[in-house]
Amino acid sequence: MIFQDPFSSLDPRMRVKDIIGEPLVSHHVCGGEALTEQVYRLMDAVGLPQEYAMRYPHEFSGGQRQRIGIARALALRPKLIICDEPVSALDVSIQAQILNLLADLQKEFGLTYIFIAHGLPAVQHISTHVAVMYLGKIVEMADKVTLFSHPMHPYTEGLMAAVPIPDPKLRKDDAPILEGDMPSPTRLPEGCRFHPRCKYRTEKCRTEVPELRSMGEGHLAACHYPLENAEGILRERM
Repeated sequence: MIFQDPFSSLDPRMRVKDIIGEPLVSHHVCGGEALTEQVYRLMDAVGLPQEYAMRYPHEFSGGQRQRIGIARALALRPKLIICDEPVSALDVSIQAQILNLLADLQKEFGLTYIFIAHGLPAVQHISTHVAVMYLGKIVEMADKVTLFSHPMHPYTEGLMAAVPIPDPKLRKDDAPILEGDMPSPTRLPEGCRFHPRCKYRTEKCRTEVPELRSMGEGHLAACHYPLENAEGILRERM
């Protein structure tokens, strides 16, 4: 696993060599000279000079600390790595470096990532398939190209409209805006969990929980009236 906070996820009392090598020692993979060589190979893989091996976490920048965490996650050569908001605590310029590193490592080691994030540009950059969640429930799933070009769930539509763009003049005046506040997870709404904030809601949305169903070609959405039909509902009300 690669954690969100690259500082608190590293033991401040351990040197880099010991942090990266700990999984190898704990699982009795190697020791001595072999351990040192393996740690150096992992440091090379994530772009850290070998001479940094005897330093402590506080001597590194945020991006460098996240590279240490990535090296540790790679130590046992896993097939699957869970990336829990791995770039959200980093500066934007460093985010791009870490995302590119993760993409390169994925090809080199044949990895599969579960990439958890709030930032849609990062998700779009690194993912092949995307699942959108709202209040702990998956509301839409599709391959990356399909989801970003043709969202079917109103929450996905609102998330995409909220992404900042470099030139505000290019933003559409009718871009959907997510209204209202997210309900408390301890007091979930009846029916569709998103219906209090959905402009397309009907009485059915208030009473019946929508199931995740196929919209064609592997595209799934949990919505009674997906966006391909939602505009018709608004026209009927007008």
